[in-house]
Amino acid sequence: MMKLYTKITTFLLLLMVFSLSAQEYDDARYNVVLKQLKLNSSEVHNQLYTEKKMPNLEDSYIIVVPVLLGKFENDGFSVKNTILITDSEGKIKSKYIDETEFGSDAIMLDSFTIDTGIYKLNATIRAFGITANYQGSSKPNPYSSSDISLYYPEGKTFKKILDNYNLRTYRGEWDMNCSGEVEEDNSVIILDKTETNGFTNLKIKTENIKKFTKEINGDCRENKTSKFSYKTLKFNKTIYK
Repeated sequence: MMKLYTKITTFLLLLMVFSLSAQEYDDARYNVVLKQLKLNSSEVHNQLYTEKKMPNLEDSYIIVVPVLLGKFENDGFSVKNTILITDSEGKIKSKYIDETEFGSDAIMLDSFTIDTGIYKLNATIRAFGITANYQGSSKPNPYSSSDISLYYPEGKTFKKILDNYNLRTYRGEWDMNCSGEVEEDNSVIILDKTETNGFTNLKIKTENIKKFTKEINGDCRENKTSKFSYKTLKFNKTIYK
């Protein structure tokens, strides 16, 4: 029964990874965007390129253009993101070049996802998130993580107000049969009722989960513990810390 459960879990994880990797975007808009940025497709990591319609602004799309730093290699590469807001045809309204370098080697940079949740930081500012998702390749030592950055439009550019904050980490070690242990941290961002320097404080609720499996009399037994912790991030006039 446990082996069947393991196979099903592995299948679901692979399905999730595939769905994250297979980003969809409009080809016509993509070509218009690259033309304005004076880039050709070989200079962009096209599997990481992604876009999403903004729910709070008419005829507006958030687009993440991962520009390659050097040549793309299957076993390693680096990108820097150019982040845009465009209209439906791809005409650029706002542009921001993020100086953060995202690398991929033993831990693979699997995807960028755009979060258009309601990050209402004050009466006039609503932010959006871009999450970098990573996946390890080791089966006996599984690993994955997700880090979010928050931005808001300001004129024809953006302000970055949260820099690569870890929202999820999954790490483990097992014997590929039964015995092993897994630790997972899952965080959510909650808008607090208090403010600092005119911006809503961000309360981070994190669940830490530990699972231990061991074979006992031919059965694979699991023991699980879970606890919650809280942390508050405050805006220091430049960024949330």
